[in-house]
Amino acid sequence: MKLEELLKTPMIGESELATYWRVDADTIYAASKPSSRTVETIASNVALVKSLNDQKPVKLIISIAKSSVPDKATRELAAKELPVTYSAMAMIAPNKLTGFIINLIYGMKKPPIPMKTFSNFEDAYRWISRLDVTK
Repeated sequence: MKLEELLKTPMIGESELATYWRVDADTIYAASKPSSRTVETIASNVALVKSLNDQKPVKLIISIAKSSVPDKATRELAAKELPVTYSAMAMIAPNKLTGFIINLIYGMKKPPIPMKTFSNFEDAYRWISRLDVTK
């Protein structure tokens, strides 16, 4: 699937943090917004994502936008919700530096779900669609 084709389909949800499209039965795509990440916006976004997938973890392909670094409480909430909201995550970094930083962060501490950074949607989808994350 190509991103241009996906973006022509109807959105399935939108929050302060991202706009969502259904890629396939197991995967959603999020176009991240450069909004501030707070406990409130993360909690609201998590509730939306869970509602999009019948409260079950979903594979996520996310195009990362620049945003401010969240405070400690927000980072802790995001880390706690990550494995119960998502089963895998493919991140599309806007540039090589962002991708390097993300890989550095997750290289220090193994994430609780499969995660990988890509430069484009097609590679991200190819990787995430091959993952078997059934439990």
